[in-house]
Amino acid sequence: MLLTSCLQVAAVLSIVSASPMSDSFFKAESDPNYNVVPFYPTPQGGRIEDGKWQAAYHRARQLVDQMTVVEKVNLTTGIGMSNGPCSGNTGSVPRLGIESLCLQDGPLSVRSADLTDVYPCGLAAASSFNKDLAYDRAAAIGREFKEKGVDIWLGPVYGPIGVKAQAGRNWEGHGPDPYLEGVFAYLQTLGGQSQGVIQSAKHLVGNEQELYRQTAAVANAAFGIKYKHNNTNELNSEIDDRAIHETYLWPFAEAVRAGVGSVMCSYNRLNGTHSCENSHLLNYLLKEELGFQGFVVTDWTALHSGVEAAIAGLDMDMPGEPKYWGPNLTAAALNSSVPIDRLDDMATRILAAKFAIGVNNPDGPNYSSNTFKTFDFEFSPQKQGSQIQVNKHVDVRTDENRAVSLRSAIEGIVLLKNENEALPLKGENGKQIAILGQAAGIDSKGANCAFEGCADGAAGTGYGSGAGTFSYFITPAEGIGRRAQEGRFSYEFIPDSWDQTAAVEAASYADAAVVVANSVAGEALGEVDGNPGDLNNLTLWHNVIPLIENVTSVNNNTIVIITSGGHVDLEPFIENENVTAVLFSSYLGQDYGTALAKVLFGDENPSGKLPFTFAKNIDDYVPLIDNITVDEPADKFETSIYVDYKYFDKYDKPVRYEFGYGLSYSNFTLSDIKVETIKQFSEDLEAAADYTESYRNENVNLKAEDATAPDDFTLIENVTYPYIKDTSSIQSNGSYDYPEGYGTEQLKSPASLAAGGLGGNPQLWDLGYVVTASVKNNGPYGGGFAPQLYVSFPDSDEFPTPPVQLRGFEKVFLDNGHSQSVSFELTRKDLSVWDTKSQSWKVLRGDYKFYVGSSSRQLDLVETVTIN
Repeated sequence: MLLTSCLQVAAVLSIVSASPMSDSFFKAESDPNYNVVPFYPTPQGGRIEDGKWQAAYHRARQLVDQMTVVEKVNLTTGIGMSNGPCSGNTGSVPRLGIESLCLQDGPLSVRSADLTDVYPCGLAAASSFNKDLAYDRAAAIGREFKEKGVDIWLGPVYGPIGVKAQAGRNWEGHGPDPYLEGVFAYLQTLGGQSQGVIQSAKHLVGNEQELYRQTAAVANAAFGIKYKHNNTNELNSEIDDRAIHETYLWPFAEAVRAGVGSVMCSYNRLNGTHSCENSHLLNYLLKEELGFQGFVVTDWTALHSGVEAAIAGLDMDMPGEPKYWGPNLTAAALNSSVPIDRLDDMATRILAAKFAIGVNNPDGPNYSSNTFKTFDFEFSPQKQGSQIQVNKHVDVRTDENRAVSLRSAIEGIVLLKNENEALPLKGENGKQIAILGQAAGIDSKGANCAFEGCADGAAGTGYGSGAGTFSYFITPAEGIGRRAQEGRFSYEFIPDSWDQTAAVEAASYADAAVVVANSVAGEALGEVDGNPGDLNNLTLWHNVIPLIENVTSVNNNTIVIITSGGHVDLEPFIENENVTAVLFSSYLGQDYGTALAKVLFGDENPSGKLPFTFAKNIDDYVPLIDNITVDEPADKFETSIYVDYKYFDKYDKPVRYEFGYGLSYSNFTLSDIKVETIKQFSEDLEAAADYTESYRNENVNLKAEDATAPDDFTLIENVTYPYIKDTSSIQSNGSYDYPEGYGTEQLKSPASLAAGGLGGNPQLWDLGYVVTASVKNNGPYGGGFAPQLYVSFPDSDEFPTPPVQLRGFEKVFLDNGHSQSVSFELTRKDLSVWDTKSQSWKVLRGDYKFYVGSSSRQLDLVETVTIN
C-alpha cells in the first residue's frame, strides 16, 4: 500500500508536554522596550475580509467538517525523516481525495532533484536591486518546483537577515536591510506562488547564527558538530519590540501582505521561548497583528512540546515527531487538552493555503530526495515495501529559466574597484591573461558536494539545505577561459594557491592577472574545513591573501574576483595599487563562470549594488555568540534597530564600501528631484474593520475507539502515524496545566491598531508621497543603474532613528547619453516608527528629508517635507 494512499499509525501512547511554556522566563519581560506577553487563543483563520482567502477557507472547512480526528492530525504531522519522496511529507486523507503534501528545500533550487536549474542565491539576487528580476527569478524557481510535483517550496529565506558577518546562512537571505528584503519578499511571494506552489517563508525569527541553534547533544549526534560549550538549551535571541517590528519582522510582513501560504518557525528561542511554541510570536505577532492566513510549519526537528506548541499557533510538525505530535496530538485532541477548534483550525489553514495558492498535483512528486536511482523501496530507509519507480527523471529546465538564472547572476555582480579602467578587458590593452587561484576551478569532489560542503574549489552555492543539485556548473576558469578563446586572448589557468611558483611566473608576463578568491559558508549540518556552518573568521580561503601579495609584486594589473556568503575582510589587499579592479558577488549558481566572463570582458556592464556594508575594521561587525552560559545561552541583540549601515552611520564608523554601493563601466548622474504630496498622514492609524464571525464545526467525533489503527494495517518501523495505540489512556483532561494567560475566546476585532489585514492594518500601505528624479547615462557604455531613496526622520528623543533608511529603489537601463525619470512611492509604513506603548505604528511630526542617491553614503539630491 502506497504511503500517500493510507493513513499512518503510531506506537507512542502518552501525552507529551515536554518543555514547559517559558514565555514568563525572559528576564527582560519587565523592560518596556520588550513585549513578551503570551497571547491566546490562536486567531482562527479566514476571518479577514479578503475574497481569495475567504473562498479558500469556505472550501477547506467543507472538507475539514467531514474529517475524523486522526485524519486532521494526519495533515498536521509529517510521516518521519526520509519516509517519503520529499524533504517532508504529510499524511493523506484518501477518502476525501486529499493527497500527501510534499514539502521540499530549498531557496534557490529543488534540492536533491535531478534535471533542475541552480539559481543564484538570495543575497546575489538582492544585489541586483531589480524588482522585475526578483519576480521573474521566483517565478522560474517556482515553476520548477511545480513541475517536479512539489506542493510546498521551503523558501525563500527572510531570516537570517544577515546581522552577523560570520553567520553561515546569510547568503540564503537578502541582506540586513528590512526594506530591501521586504520588497524582495513581496515580489518573490507573488512570483513563486503564481506557479501554483506554496512558499514557506523562513526562518521566523532571530536565527542569526548557526552556532548553538540546537543543543550540543543534538548537533553532535545528528551532524557530528562539536561545540566549544556543551549547551543544554537552544540559543535565546533577545530582541527588543521595536527592532522586531522595524527590522526582523518587516520582510515577513511583506510576504504575508502578498499572500504567502506558509511560514517556518526557527530553531532558536525568541525572548525566552522556543520559536515554534512561542504564543507571542505565532499567535500575536504573526497571526493576529500581521493577519497571516496560512499555516506555520516547524523547521526540521524544531518541535519541543505537544500541547503547548499547538495552542501557541503551530499548525504542522516536520518531519514528524511522534514524541510530541502524531499519536500524541490525536490523544490531546480526544481528551480536550488541545481544543478541537484549534485542531480544526490547523487542518483548515493547511488546506486553505493549498486552495488559495492553487496547488494541484494529483500525481504527486516525480522525484525522490533520497536517491537518484530510478527504482527503490517504497520505504527507503527501512528497505520495506514494494520496489517502485521513485524517480521519473523529469527535465524541468527550460531556455527561459536558464536566461533568468544567468541574468540574475550577471546583475548580482558588484564592481567594487576599477582603477585606470582596468575593466572591461580589451584586446588593445594586451591579450595575455593569467587565471589564478584554487577557487577558480572545480572542487576535487565535483560540483555536487554542496549539501555537505565544498571546500576545495569554486563555489556556486553555500552548503546545507539551501544548496541545489547542479546539472551543470560553469567554474570561473571555464567561463573566463571560454570567453578568452572567443576573443582570441591567450590565457593560462593555474589552480595551485599554495605552491605559488607557477602562478607568480604566469602573472609576471600576463597583461592581466585574474585572482579568484572565495569563502564558503552554510548550514550547521557538518563542519567544512573546520567551519561549523558559521565562519571561524572573515579571511578569504585557499591561501589567497599571500597569492595576491605575490602576484601583485610582479603584475601591476591584478584583478581580484571574490565570491562569498557575505562579508569578507578586504583590507589586506584593497588599497594595493596593483590591485586595479575588484569584483564581488555572493554565490551565483550554475552560470557562475559565464556571468563573470560577461562582466570581465564588457559583454555586460556591471550594475549590482551591495546589499550590506563592508567595514574597514572587522571588529565593527556584530560578532557571533561564542562564550555562553550552558543552560541558558543568550544572544542579546544590542544594536536594536541599528543594523548594518544604520549602525555605521549612527556611530560614524568608517566603512570600505557602504550599503547600496556599486560601480559601473559608465558614469550615471542624478538630477531634478521633486516631491508630490498625495496625502498627509495623521500621527496614528485608525482601527481596521472588525473580523467576520468565527466558525465552529458542530460535527465532531471524539470517540477514542475510532482513533486506533485498523486491525489489518501493517506498521512500518520509524514511520510516524496519527493513531493511538489503545483507548485506555484517553480521558477528559480538565486539569491540564495551561500557560499563564491561556483562553479560548476569539476576538471580534483586531487586538491593536496595527492589525486588521494581510501584513497588518491596510492603512499602512496608503500612499503619501511620490518622489521623482532624473537619471542620465553619461557613457561611454549602455548599462543599468539603481538609484535609491533614503529617508531621514524627524529628530525625536522618544523615537530615535538611524540617520537615513532605505525607502525606495528602482532600476533603469539606459543607452549612452540617454535619460529617464524614476519615481519612488512612500507609504504610511515607510514613514512610521513602532511605538512599543501603543503597540502600533506612528508617523512622527516634523521634518522628513528625502534623499536620492547611488548608495547610503552617496546622497546626491534632497528635498524636505514637513508633516504637522
